[in-house]
Amino acid sequence: MKKIVYAAGFLLLGLASHQAAAQAIPNGTFETWATRSTAEAPANWLTQDDVLAADYPGYTFNTGTVTKSTDAHGGTYAAQLSNIAFGSGTTATVLEGLLVLGQKLGGQASYGGYPIGGIPYAARPTQWQFYYKLTGPASDAAEATLLLTKKDPAGGLPLILGGGTLSLPPTTGGYQQVLVTIPYTSTATPDSVRMQFSSGTAATIAAGSVLLIDDVSLLGAPMLATRADAGTQAQLAVSPNPSPAGRFRLSAPGQPALASAPYTVLDLTGRVVACQPALTPASPTRDLDLSNLQTGLYVLRLDSPQGVLTRQLVVK
Repeated sequence: MKKIVYAAGFLLLGLASHQAAAQAIPNGTFETWATRSTAEAPANWLTQDDVLAADYPGYTFNTGTVTKSTDAHGGTYAAQLSNIAFGSGTTATVLEGLLVLGQKLGGQASYGGYPIGGIPYAARPTQWQFYYKLTGPASDAAEATLLLTKKDPAGGLPLILGGGTLSLPPTTGGYQQVLVTIPYTSTATPDSVRMQFSSGTAATIAAGSVLLIDDVSLLGAPMLATRADAGTQAQLAVSPNPSPAGRFRLSAPGQPALASAPYTVLDLTGRVVACQPALTPASPTRDLDLSNLQTGLYVLRLDSPQGVLTRQLVVK
């Protein structure tokens, strides 16, 4: 099954704060659903069923890979993307849940011969935010892709001005917030935004993975956050570091808000490999488990009330 995947990585550029104005994505809250062909689908979004119908003209599909869920982050509904097995034995096929922003496939909105959606969008957002849950076999992975593009005046494929792809790690407990700074390769203003979520992106997609997506938005022109001063930075300890097992403990006995702040962990390519919301209630200690990651160097960012703290983490 062909998938719409692009290989640019997201970077946290500078110290952009979370106090930014949201720029609406049509039905980014997934509150509006309607029946298309034989299946209910979120308005202004395309699903795996639409992609299959584009591949096989004249046929309709109801795979059940994208459904409406009442397990929402905000409001009443969220979009649930599921990896579902069809058939058995050597003929078994696993389809991933696929959610693509837009109302139609085809036309010039095509990359590498594969048609995708997209909507008109004439702005340069600085951050991409959404909330997700991911459960299922650890062998699989989920992804989120954002592309800001501009029509090629020469009539070729649309030019990619910014964006990239995020790998979404499994979650525990409630919804996890993703808030990343959008990297740009051009100063031009986009005319379209393209967005995709997929519940299965491993070489061998595993049945049973479930990805919930809710409250998708683009954020613009954030104020610069303040880096925590040296005294505050010194109150946060991380041990052991390096960690032979990839398990760390954050400790701030005198400032529980530091250890309890929402965090993001990135690898050296800028890919988000872990993220967690703030602990409630605040705690002076907090465990950080990166045991599922390969050995190497990672960057931890904590957005505390006293400012931004960063640490280099080494998994041995």
